[in-house]
Amino acid sequence: MPKEIEDLWQKGIQYAKDCGAEIIDISLPNTSYALPTYYIVAPAEASSNLARYDGVKYGFRAKGENLIDMYEKTRSEGFGAEVQRRIMIGTYVLSSGYYDAYYLKAQKVRNLIKNDFDEAYKQVDAILTPSTPSSAFKIGEKKDDPVSMYLNDIFTVPVNLAGLPAISIPAGHDAAGYPLGLQIIGKAFKEQEILDVAYAMEEKISFKNKINDWWIK
Repeated sequence: MPKEIEDLWQKGIQYAKDCGAEIIDISLPNTSYALPTYYIVAPAEASSNLARYDGVKYGFRAKGENLIDMYEKTRSEGFGAEVQRRIMIGTYVLSSGYYDAYYLKAQKVRNLIKNDFDEAYKQVDAILTPSTPSSAFKIGEKKDDPVSMYLNDIFTVPVNLAGLPAISIPAGHDAAGYPLGLQIIGKAFKEQEILDVAYAMEEKISFKNKINDWWIK
C-alpha cells in the first residue's frame, strides 16, 4: 500500500476516534486470496449470464451469412475487449476438467473470506479500509495491463465476495490533487449503520480539491 494511502487510512482512524468510535485491530487472514478468487468467480458468472446474448432473442444483433456467423459477429461486435476477456476466463474455469480445479475451489475460498468477516463482526460494528490503493487512473490507461487494473480492486472485492454492504467517502487527495476515499464496511443488512458512520465521519472531514478548487465538508 503506497504511503499516501497508509497516511489517509491513519487519518481516517483518527476521524473515527473523533466521532467517538473505539478502534480495534482485527485480522482478515483469507482476504489476501480475495483478488484471485473474485477474478475466477465473477468471470464465471459473467460468462454464464452473458451466454444468452447471442443475437437471437436479446440485445444487439449483427448481420451474418448464417446462424453461426451471426452468433460470432454478434458476440465479437457487441461486447468490448474487457467483457470478452471475462467471458473467455469464465468459460475456461467452468469447462470440463477445470471446474473443480478453479471454480469450485474459488467458491470454497469465498466462504472462508465470509467467515473472516463474520468473526470480525463479533468484535466490531464496522470496518474501515482505504477504497483503492491509488487515485483514479485515466480511461484506457491500463487497458493493455489488465492485471494492474484488477489490483485496484484489492480493497473492494472482499466485500463483494462476502455479500456485505459498504460505502466509500471522500477523505483526501493525492499529490496531483485527485481525490482519495475511505471505505466503511458493515454487517449484512445493516446499511443504515454504515450510513450513520459515513455521515458522522464526513462531518469531521474537510479537504480542498486542488483540481476543481472546491471544498468537501
